[in-house]
Amino acid sequence: MGAAVRAFHWQNTPIGPVEGWPQCLKTAVAILLRSPVAMVLLWGEDGVMIYNDAYRVFAASRHPAALGMKVREAWPEVADFNDNVMTTCLGGGTLSYKDQELVLYRRGNPERVWMDLDYSPVLDEAGEPAGVIALVVETTQRVLADQRVQTERERLLQLFDQAPGFMAMLAGRDHIFQMANPTYMQLVGHRAILGKAVRDALPEIAGQGFFELLDRVFETGEVFTGNALKVALQRNPDGPVEERHVDFVYQPIRDGTGEVTGIFVEG
Repeated sequence: MGAAVRAFHWQNTPIGPVEGWPQCLKTAVAILLRSPVAMVLLWGEDGVMIYNDAYRVFAASRHPAALGMKVREAWPEVADFNDNVMTTCLGGGTLSYKDQELVLYRRGNPERVWMDLDYSPVLDEAGEPAGVIALVVETTQRVLADQRVQTERERLLQLFDQAPGFMAMLAGRDHIFQMANPTYMQLVGHRAILGKAVRDALPEIAGQGFFELLDRVFETGEVFTGNALKVALQRNPDGPVEERHVDFVYQPIRDGTGEVTGIFVEG
């Protein structure tokens, strides 16, 4: 892009020939051309575009036509967005966007993209805003990956809720209920257990060995499987203690380092 900027006929733009450029413009161009991050300079009230190699990749088929164009004409599909950028920054303000979604025509077709965008005014020798410099970091792939993860999480949560067996997720050494599916809630009498430690949520099972089993699984990281074990539950605070027999598994949950962080209960 350094070669492209040197060879461009700037005399045909509002900027004028390079020989007449003010030092502030030359300095801004020198900075952006050397940056590995996508940067574009929008000079003057029209926002005439000068950009670097990383931005050229971002612009795709809009390059090389976008070089020397007014930003509104170079990206007509986001003209209003860029109008606000120019008005704000030429007024001395700055703008910053995180994962900003826009629809761009970079390859002839509408394309949803996400970007981190930072805009700042470039001051002339008198200290007045003369242009706008923009840093552009495309985050599309990460955003789409996050969306896929969220979709998968929602699917797993749906399966969790619809499972015919009872399931619960316990976190930490106190075995705090993070999640419990409807079947588990039915088993314990639809109590408000989420966010509570198991000893507080189900106090009537003290002395039945279940708390100790949970502690052992958390400390050792070894799975425990119980078959037809009897549990006495007071499913209604004003009702009697009821006996149930359950088949269940306490499965340790590990983090990326292999440390046990919780227990998955299924039965």
